[in-house]
Amino acid sequence: MKRIGIIDNLNNIEQFVIYQFSQASAQDVMTATGGNTGNIAFVHGVRKLIGNQLTRIGWGWEASVVRQKVDHLIICCANQLGEHVDLGGWADRLEAFGLPVTLFGIGAQADSMNVMPTLPPGTIRFLQVVKKLSIASDSNIASRGEYSAKVINSQDVNANPLGCPSLHASPVKNLGEQILLRQNQSDFNKITVAAGNPWHGKSAPLEKKLCEIVDKYHGEYILQHPVSMVQYMYGERDAIAENVRQRFSEVYGIDDFEELLSWYRKNASLYVEVGSWMLALKRSDFILGPRYHGVALGLQAGVPGTVIAIDSRTTELCQGTGIKYMQLEDTIRMNAEEIIQESKWTEEDAMLFDNRRRVAAIGYTEFLTLNGLEPSDHLNKLTN
Repeated sequence: MKRIGIIDNLNNIEQFVIYQFSQASAQDVMTATGGNTGNIAFVHGVRKLIGNQLTRIGWGWEASVVRQKVDHLIICCANQLGEHVDLGGWADRLEAFGLPVTLFGIGAQADSMNVMPTLPPGTIRFLQVVKKLSIASDSNIASRGEYSAKVINSQDVNANPLGCPSLHASPVKNLGEQILLRQNQSDFNKITVAAGNPWHGKSAPLEKKLCEIVDKYHGEYILQHPVSMVQYMYGERDAIAENVRQRFSEVYGIDDFEELLSWYRKNASLYVEVGSWMLALKRSDFILGPRYHGVALGLQAGVPGTVIAIDSRTTELCQGTGIKYMQLEDTIRMNAEEIIQESKWTEEDAMLFDNRRRVAAIGYTEFLTLNGLEPSDHLNKLTN
């Protein structure tokens, strides 16, 4: 059996969960999860797609050691195509490794899908190196959507827009149908929020409305990023700078620092292990918020939910996977109750979700085979 190495942006997460998490600081959590706890969702998704045994590889490993351990590399990617990051270092490492490579979930970052991002020279070279190291007749890049594939294609590199791998975490084939059934049988006693980011200029005003939903519907306020939100949850008073206090006071409309700390302590939570996260979400009747993976994991647990799309990244992810979403501009004009009502799934939403999920599962099966990788039994069952 071909030996497959996997590179992700998590930092020894298994060891962190076992030995460090219970005593970790907010910064420790962000470091372990690559700066965003949502990263654990798509890494989990990639692992569930592949039937080969996987060996975790680090970017900094000696090339000779990597070649000794594995024959092929897969890379769990994220929103790395844009002006915000130069992938020249990755290009150097892949050239040094000299192994066939396959990318999963790579995406472009921009304010709008009507804009093509400017790619740094190192990122352009990275895409060319990936193309050179392909063993597939078509493409060795699975992008998270059509927009990202278009950005990659502009560099004369092929990409297959297969959506986020986290879409296939559940073994249930008619998952959308089941989600709609659960929604229609629910009294909405507990609505959980996939919390946003108080530093994100356009979406920050939404946060106060989401907190109203948490308060009224006894939900969790689940954090993913940035570190300042986790510092509030952990009550790390000395680590919270004055400018952070001022910003959070403005966004949440709570002037008293201790009062806001108390609210976070009562309502906020975070997860660094997918199973615990999904089990916690199963206690909710609905999940809502601007964090794609926070909502997507709930859906995989069979809980209805809707994403509030705040940029090209979340919009593309939802369009590619069929997950119901609302545009930020629309929700800004609504009150909390209106947001809840508009976020409910319809029969058409459920049918679209199930159809996209099946098409993507078939697409991933073909993509893996062309790249010399084995589709997992889990994935094969979703295509039958």
